[in-house]
Amino acid sequence: MIIRKAAANDIAPAAALMARAYATHFRPIIGDAALDFDQAHFEARFVRELSQLTVLDADGVRGVLLVKDGHIAMLFAAETGQGHGAALLAYAEANGARSLEVFAANEGARRFYGRAGWQVADDCEREFAGAQHHFLRYEKPMIPARRQG
Repeated sequence: MIIRKAAANDIAPAAALMARAYATHFRPIIGDAALDFDQAHFEARFVRELSQLTVLDADGVRGVLLVKDGHIAMLFAAETGQGHGAALLAYAEANGARSLEVFAANEGARRFYGRAGWQVADDCEREFAGAQHHFLRYEKPMIPARRQG
């Protein structure tokens, strides 16, 4: 498993991964609007944000991470239980990520971030995919460096 900055040839497989994620994992949360987030949607986005896109490569793109100005805009691993999500999250943290948002209804993500020490800092209702949804904003507390001496 390698976590690396994405290259142009990663765009299509990363977009396919995210389109499948929306069709399966996010459809129960946002309904059929999830189907609008197809491969073409993600390809266009990843072309625009390629410099901020990271992939987890385990015999192909098996995870996607998008961090913008210290905020995790997207983190998804194709399989659970393989450590891929945790590896992507650790990579994001090591590279300065300190905030993220999740759908309040996404219990699996909430458990995942909570186990990793992220804490709910705020909640809000906002429009996403044509409807109002409840979101939770998580932040990772900074651990002060211990003084030597």
